[in-house]
Amino acid sequence: MYSGKKRQTTRKGLIMTDETRQIGFIPMSKNGRRHDKRLLDKVDIIRHIPPEVTIWADTGFQGIDKQHPNTQIPKKGTRKRPLSPEQKQENKIISGIRITVEHAIAGIKRLGCMTQILRNRRPFIDDTGFVE
Repeated sequence: MYSGKKRQTTRKGLIMTDETRQIGFIPMSKNGRRHDKRLLDKVDIIRHIPPEVTIWADTGFQGIDKQHPNTQIPKKGTRKRPLSPEQKQENKIISGIRITVEHAIAGIKRLGCMTQILRNRRPFIDDTGFVE
C-alpha cells in the first residue's frame, strides 16, 4: 500500500455523483498504487450505466469511451501537438461540469466520513457500509 509518489501509505477510491453533488456510488477503497481505470474495471460499474447517461470523467480514465458510448473526457495536448482553441474551450466546458464531482470529494474529505468509524447506535446501520 506504499505510494512512492506520496511517500506514504495511501488509499484510493472511486466516487460517482450526479449534478447536485449527491453521491451515488462509492466502492471499497483499494491501495493507492492502483490506477484509476484499473479500479473502475475491477468494480465493473460501467455496464450498469445506461447509454443515454453521460459520463464526465477525468483524464485518469482514458479508454472508458470504448466501454461506454456517451463519455466526455478532456483532451490531452503534447508539446508536438498542442491543443487547438476549440479543444481548449471543450476542456473548459468539461471541467466546469466536473467541478461538482470535485466539490463532492471535498465534502467527503471535510466531513471525514471515509476515514473515521461510524459511532451511532441506530439499528440496521453498520459502519462497514452494508445495511443489515
